[in-house]
Amino acid sequence: MQNKPVLITNMLVNMGIGLIMPITTLYIHGTLNKSLVTAGYVLFCFSGAMMIGNLIGGKLFDSWQQKPLMYLNGTGVVIALFLLGFFPQWPIYPVLITLYGLFLGGLNSSINGYIAFLQVKDPNIFNNGYWFASLGMGLATFLSGILFGISIRVVFFSSAILFLLTTLLIKLTFHTLQKQPVMAKKNDKQKKSNHAFMSILLICVVMIIIWICYEQWNSNVSVLMIAKHISVPKYSLLFTISTIEVVLVQPFMNRFFKPSFKSEKMRVVLGLLSFAFSYLAIINTGSYWRYVLGITLVTFGEMLALIAIPAILNRFADDQNRGTIQSLGSFAGSMGRALGPLFGGYFITTFNYNWTFFGMFIMHLLLILPIFTLKLGKAK
Repeated sequence: MQNKPVLITNMLVNMGIGLIMPITTLYIHGTLNKSLVTAGYVLFCFSGAMMIGNLIGGKLFDSWQQKPLMYLNGTGVVIALFLLGFFPQWPIYPVLITLYGLFLGGLNSSINGYIAFLQVKDPNIFNNGYWFASLGMGLATFLSGILFGISIRVVFFSSAILFLLTTLLIKLTFHTLQKQPVMAKKNDKQKKSNHAFMSILLICVVMIIIWICYEQWNSNVSVLMIAKHISVPKYSLLFTISTIEVVLVQPFMNRFFKPSFKSEKMRVVLGLLSFAFSYLAIINTGSYWRYVLGITLVTFGEMLALIAIPAILNRFADDQNRGTIQSLGSFAGSMGRALGPLFGGYFITTFNYNWTFFGMFIMHLLLILPIFTLKLGKAK
């Protein structure tokens, strides 16, 4: 397996995120005694700041120095998390979590841009990166419930240490990338740019919808399960189950789906179907096995769609804009994560969980036809 230090770095980042996100809604709603809508607004601010960080980070990755950019954002994340550990009270909590999101967005974009460069010579790096990231995320989400039971401060301090290790690993193992000049006629370049823009826009819309719905598993599903008398450790265990499934199944994915544009499109379509049925699985149930089935379908959706999307985006990029284009995918994901708790909290409060989940099932089905029409054109 190539580029192990980069893959481990990606794992540490996801561990840092995974310690915090599953218990955020529980902490705001249960400990700070704020409503689900308020929790949604806090997560909206976090993801909104992350969106800004995504765009700035991607642009600076292409136009500025890569490693100093990673140091800057890594340091910002560590400082924000240590401050959260010391001051986890309202109203400073939403301010610090938003600051954390800003620097996290910049760090994610720069790491994703770095991986996009490596993908040119290592076609499986997105698959391997997802495997490592899921391993870190699953372990962290399992531990988050345990650490949260001790203290929210322990959660933040632990995450800060993980991001500190991430920054040190970048310093020791990452190297400066050499960009290849792009030679193209002006008219050809304009046609390629217009086609790429529409294709990237479609992919970003798909990402937004996927993450609006996915975010319910990180926020409102936890509240639903507790209302159904299913414990927090059992909720955290869902993500451990997901990780085990990834560890066991993901290595075989490369055998069924080769690195090609047609194959990547098919992965997205199958992933959308898997995501869609995951929401049907948890409608009107208090049975734990139905939530296990739901998270299993979500996991297959991730392994199929969310790995293929960065690879598709990279097909519309060259060495002058890989960071920017990857940042647009990250931006779309962050937008979905920002809108997810907000929309979820609103629709669940206005209607109910069942109608909200059914609507998410329909939305995923509606995305399939546009993906089938996606063409590579003159992009490489």
